Amino acid sequence: MSPEAAQAIAKGMMILSMMGSAIGEALVISSAFRAIGRNPKLEETLFSKVIIAVALVESTAIYAFVAFFLT
Repeated sequence: MSPEAAQAIAKGMMILSMMGSAIGEALVISSAFRAIGRNPKLEETLFSKVIIAVALVESTAIYAFVAFFLT
């Protein structure tokens, strides 16, 4: 396998990682909205936890984005 082919495969895997991160963020936010819809009193406590969860999921996409441009 040539180095260019290995680099293309690596970049493709990083793009898949970014797509997975986007899907993960959507699932976290969707679940939070569903929980708030069922029990509106949870909104205050749930909001900060959702922000932290989205930030953790987003960090995976940022790492993949940085690695994409470093390869």
